[in-house]
Amino acid sequence: MKTMTLRNVPDALHARLKESARRNRRTLSQQVIVELRRVDLEARVRKKADAERLIREVEEVRARIPGFLTAEEIDAAKRVGRA
Repeated sequence: MKTMTLRNVPDALHARLKESARRNRRTLSQQVIVELRRVDLEARVRKKADAERLIREVEEVRARIPGFLTAEEIDAAKRVGRA
């Protein structure tokens, strides 16, 4: 594992992290890792949701434009060609 040093942590943030660590019976370092993992997970979930939303929006636009096939129509056409 890597080691990280944080400098210039605001006093209020340090106090909140330290109190949270105490409540959860963790060291300050353990608490910071837990918080970083939580933030990282939330960011990845948000990115995935954003990507899924964009895909839906693209599919909605494509459905309104004549001549574009949906993913399902393309898959069906592939299956017909293989039969």
